[in-house]
Amino acid sequence: MTLRSKFVLYTAGIAAVFTVFMVYDRVRTARSEMLDRAGSRADYIISFVTDIAADQLAAGSTADLGKILKGFSHFDRISYLRVSDSRGKILYRLARPGVKIDGRLPDADIFTSADDIYDVSCDITRDDRRLGTIQLGMSLEGIKESTQTLKWRGIAVGIIFFTLLTAVIWLLTVKLGRHLDALLALAGSMNSEKLPQEPQLDPRTDIGKIASALRETHSRLKAEEVCRKEAETQKEDFFAMTVHDLKQPLTSLKAAIDLLFSEEDVKSFSKDQVRSLSIIAGTSLRMLNSMVVDVLNTAKMKSRDYTPEKNRLSLNEFMRECAEENAVSVKAANKKWHFSLPKDIDSTWMFGDHDMLKRVIGNLVLNAIQYTPEGGAIKLGVRLSSADKAAIYVSDEGEGIPDSFREEIFKKYQGLGKSSKNIGLGLAFCKMVADTHSARIDVQSEMGKGTEVSFVIPVSRAADSSKETGGVEESYDGKK
Repeated sequence: MTLRSKFVLYTAGIAAVFTVFMVYDRVRTARSEMLDRAGSRADYIISFVTDIAADQLAAGSTADLGKILKGFSHFDRISYLRVSDSRGKILYRLARPGVKIDGRLPDADIFTSADDIYDVSCDITRDDRRLGTIQLGMSLEGIKESTQTLKWRGIAVGIIFFTLLTAVIWLLTVKLGRHLDALLALAGSMNSEKLPQEPQLDPRTDIGKIASALRETHSRLKAEEVCRKEAETQKEDFFAMTVHDLKQPLTSLKAAIDLLFSEEDVKSFSKDQVRSLSIIAGTSLRMLNSMVVDVLNTAKMKSRDYTPEKNRLSLNEFMRECAEENAVSVKAANKKWHFSLPKDIDSTWMFGDHDMLKRVIGNLVLNAIQYTPEGGAIKLGVRLSSADKAAIYVSDEGEGIPDSFREEIFKKYQGLGKSSKNIGLGLAFCKMVADTHSARIDVQSEMGKGTEVSFVIPVSRAADSSKETGGVEESYDGKK
């Protein structure tokens, strides 16, 4: 079945349902209106008769009451009318042929009448004294006949409406058939490299807009496919880099442990040699741990549910803690270590996630270790550049970073080419932490002389500590 046929079939079905509902609603509404009018008429008649009967019964003129009520025999809508006094004596009785009054009870309302007669009953009272009872029955046969006539008339109109609507829909689908076929061809070619040429379509029309949307979707799908392939390639590169980078510290760790646990060799080792092997094992283990933590932290920070656990931190205490932890790694790598703080740092505070910020400093120092030649110097320190900013810097004496490569180092899985010794997540993680702390990372590098990476973070300082005092509070060599 073609799209046009389905469209006509479904639309015709909807039109048929709409037509039936329209006819039903019209008939039901008309019947309700007629019943409302009949109910109002019954209420008016029984109220009128009650007033007349009350006057006559109060005056004792029962004979005159019968004469007055005989006039109601000309009302075709009245099926029966009966008036009785307080003792139950019938004073007036009117009933159409075939209508039995005895045993009939008043209806709750005109819409719930059990037959074609609407039964109403009312007490005749005067000065809170009950004088009698009136029973009235209004015929609903005319309403039933009018409803049937209206129903068939509505069905006839509905059939005509449905036929005309179906014909109009069919003509429209025939007219739009060529364009629909073109859209089907476009939709069927979404996975192909090139879309077919559709007929000339006005881009202002709905069909033209749909065709343009399909073409845009095709272009977007192709772009997403390229991105997916790039992501797959990047993932393969990541696993290859991970295996390659983990292999080096694992090999060093295994060799050191094998030598330390070799009964024959360990006896011939001096204390310095054993200590050196232990340092190699510890350094390798820290490198492995650093790589694993980089992967976990980066994945954690990419999560939508991640929220940094920020607290008020003393910059002085934080930097001393970082220096103590990183000095061991620098010394084990046979690099010189310098750590300095300004004298006015005691009253400087920052607001951040302690563990994440400490991990940032660790990554910066680890990068400096990897790219600094043996015997080179690594420096960790703080510059209070302004009253509300502090630059935590790590500098090395490595080969430097080319200008064209400085933005690339903050991307995931990106190292420094062949000399890269980690899986490229460290600086990407640092950039993510900076973004969550309203901080930034500055890189200054000179080829052949080294690189300085600064983590510039907002701080708060006491009013009298913003002045530059210069000098160094403490500085030491990690090899001592």
